[in-house]
Order: sequence, then C-alpha cells, then structure tokens
Amino acid sequence: MAKMPVTPDGRRVYIPDGEVITAFFWDQPKFGAIQGPIGSGTSTAGCHKIWRLACEQEPDDDGVRRTRWAVCRRTYKELRETIIKTTWLLWFPEDKWGPFIRSEPMVHRLIDVKNGGPRPHPSGDGTFVDCEVIFLAVPDADVAEEICASYEITGFFFNEGQFVEKEVIDELLSRCGRYPSMSMGNGATWWGGFMDMNAPIEGHWIPYMRGDIPLPAEMSDDEKESFEKPDDWAFYIQPPGLIEEIVDGRPAYRENPKAENQKWLKEPYTEKIKGKKKDWIDRRVLNKVGLHQAGKPVYPTFSEADHVHPYDLEPVEGLPIVIGLDFGRMPSAVFMQQANGLWTAHSELVGDGESAQLFAPKVKKHLARWYPGARTEFWGDPRGNDGTQATEDTAYSVFLAHGMRVLMATTDNDPELRRSTVEGVLEKRVGLKVNPTRCPVLKRGLAGGYHFRKIKGQPGMFSPNPVKNVYSHVIDAMENALLGGGEGYALVANKERPRPRPAVAKRERISLRRRA
Repeated sequence: MAKMPVTPDGRRVYIPDGEVITAFFWDQPKFGAIQGPIGSGTSTAGCHKIWRLACEQEPDDDGVRRTRWAVCRRTYKELRETIIKTTWLLWFPEDKWGPFIRSEPMVHRLIDVKNGGPRPHPSGDGTFVDCEVIFLAVPDADVAEEICASYEITGFFFNEGQFVEKEVIDELLSRCGRYPSMSMGNGATWWGGFMDMNAPIEGHWIPYMRGDIPLPAEMSDDEKESFEKPDDWAFYIQPPGLIEEIVDGRPAYRENPKAENQKWLKEPYTEKIKGKKKDWIDRRVLNKVGLHQAGKPVYPTFSEADHVHPYDLEPVEGLPIVIGLDFGRMPSAVFMQQANGLWTAHSELVGDGESAQLFAPKVKKHLARWYPGARTEFWGDPRGNDGTQATEDTAYSVFLAHGMRVLMATTDNDPELRRSTVEGVLEKRVGLKVNPTRCPVLKRGLAGGYHFRKIKGQPGMFSPNPVKNVYSHVIDAMENALLGGGEGYALVANKERPRPRPAVAKRERISLRRRA
C-alpha cells in the first residue's frame, strides 16, 4: 500500500489513480455518473470534486467564492456510517477544516479554522472560498420533490447511486445553479450533479441510458423518451477489478493491471472474492450490470460460465438455422444451430407491440443479413395457427406469405414438456450456449429474468406460472426451436432416433393448396 502525500500543515493530498477516475474528476458535464468496482476510489473522487469546483467558482463582488452542495444518500444512517465516517471526515477533518454540524441534515462549512472565516483561496490571490456542504437524505422519488424544494444549491453528489431512481436525480438537478444568485455577483460558474455507483442490477436507469441493455418492450413511448441520454450528460465505466477467464469450463480470476485505485487498497481483489457468490463477484468486482431477480428462476441450472460463449460465434456453414418463433403482440425469434451436439443461440429478434404482418418481414431481413443462403426451418407454438375473430389469417399464414413455412413445435404446448426439454439440454455436458452480445434478452431471461413470482406473505412460496414479460417471449421462442429441432421428441422417446417429419397444420395445408 502506497504512502499518501501530505501538505506542510498535515492535510492529505488527493491524486486520482486511474484514467477513468481522473476523467470523472476533471470533466464538467451537467451530470456525470461513474460506475466502478468496490474500492475503486469513486467516493473519494466525488468528495474532492466538490472542493475543486468550489475553488474554481468565480468570486462574488466581495471577493468570496461561494458555493453550496448537497451530498446525498437514501437515509441519514447511511450518510453517517458510510461516506461521512469513511471518506469525508478522513479527508476534511474538523481540526483542519472547521466544525461538522451533526444535526439532520448535517452541514460542514469548510472554513479557515484559525480565523473562523472563509478559507483563503489556494492561489493566494486574496479571494476566499466559502464552501457549504449539506448532507441530505433523499429516500425515493415520492418525497424527493418535497425535500429538494427547500434547497437552493450549486450542485450535488449522490453517493452509491445504484440504489437511486432517476426521478430523484431530475429533482436535484432542478435545484442546481440557484446559489450563488446573480444578485451576489457572477452567479454559479458551474452547476450540476455527479454520482458514483457500483454496478447496478438490471432495471436501473443508468444501463438503459447508456444503451447497455434494450428498453423493455412494454414501456410507453413517454417512458422510453425519459431514458434518452442528454448531450450534456456523461457516463464513466472503470475497468473491472479482476480479469475473468474460463478454465476447464469454470470461471477463474487474475489481477487486472488496469484496475484503478489499487495502490490504496489494503486487500487485493483476489482476496476479497474468496467465499463470495458469482453474482456478487460479477457486480462488486467485475463491474457487470447484475440481473434483477424478483422471484425464482424458471431455469436455475443456467450458468453464465457454462452456457454463454466468451464471444459471439458465427454459424457453421452448411448446417441449417433453426428459428424458434413466439407470436402475439410482443413477438420474438431466436436463431439457433446445432453442431456436434451443441446448440448455439446465435442471435435474437424481439418485437415491440407489433403484429405478425410487421414482424415477419423483420425476420426475413434478419436472415438475409446474418445467415445469407442458409437452409432454414421455422418452429412456432400451436397458438400461432389460430385465426382472429375478424379474419382467417394466422401468424403461420402471414409467415408463409413471406416465404417462411412455420411448423408446430408441439401439439398441446405442455409447459412441463417445454421446461423439461430445456433443462435436459442445459444439463448436458455439450448442450446449449448463448452468444453474449447478439442474444442479450435471451441470456438475461435464462439467468432469472424469466421467473416465478414470489407470493406475498408466504415465505418460500412462488406462483406456479412464470411471469409474462419481455423475457418470457424470447424464452418461448427458444423453447420452440429446441422442441422443433428434436430435443422434445428425444426426451419423450427416451432414445436416440431421427425425429419424424412434423405434420403440417390444417390451416397451413389449406394455404398451401390455395397457393398451388
């Protein structure tokens, strides 16, 4: 562990350690958020950024550089036990920076301890720095407007932002730039906010705004617009604390030379991860966005280490592409291939509130782009062959009109058969792997996004039916591909033999005769 430099009067000197954290410290977007592993120095950088910006504030007419800041977490208990105790007062101790007022909200006004007034500007230009820091608890969006309306601030720092809603940030930003007022001199030189965070769980607004994961199809247009990143916002992602490798099919870890703030850590990450679960390591050390698991995963045997390729694989030339389809208002398609016993989910296509008439051309275009000239087979569930009350057209007939002949993967859509089929494939030594970047929704659905909902008031009890959400549709499509591809038949027959040619559905036979 390195020794920290100090000034002649005993104050610690802060130097950001790492390329990303240095950019976060010096950049001045209206709002900036940095995501990093535990111990990567983001909280310290945020605290010191307040003092840096306070020193850069233009002086008012009386030669005082006034700023007012809010340092926020969800509760006062969190503020007291974390950032105040472990970071703020370590760098800005009361004996050198002035008394810390421990009321709620808590206040620290950085003053000249000897003279009891504003702190002389480091440049020695005769101006003074009056930096007022308010430690404010903002629990959630429901009370953010009421709390924030009481304050006029220059800017804010939200600590541990993986737990904060975007509406809270919006309210805080609405209060920035109001201090100092123009009547005092020049007004705020810079105003805005910044936030630090460990990797959040999926569903947090930051990964959506960065474009890491697709927005849920069920979101309204107004909700989707709220996740568009403004031009004056910036996001920073630090390197992972460790490098993950797959050795003999299992994850292994080694030091990452690009990991930031390492010279100030007492314990290396290789020690921190001992005895920890994979999802903890992924979020807290590898800096990966985690999955929001609101219940029990439908496929608990799925493992990212075992069932996800380290990088996207291209299809094997000459082997057919098996396309599983799920219809309805949020249609999905999964494009799979079996080679040497291994099923690979190569890519996915997820619709957004659209009919088969709109989705079928997208599937055809996707095939032309990613699998030109490949042999194809299409599998759907029986419901896709049902007509509507107003027309005899079905999803099957619509796809047929676009040159894609869809067959039924099952006749009765038995949910137990569907799940047993997928579990059987997952449990094989050579069974199923998913392309990581071309199948993001499928990967997250298998990892728990597709789940049984908890029953409130009954610990350990779950609904018998999986939740219908954006993940359920793409999972259904994958199930249809595996069932149609022969896995379901192999499971029922309990022996290896070629699958029979599936019967063409009645409505499809009618459509074929009409075409002839």
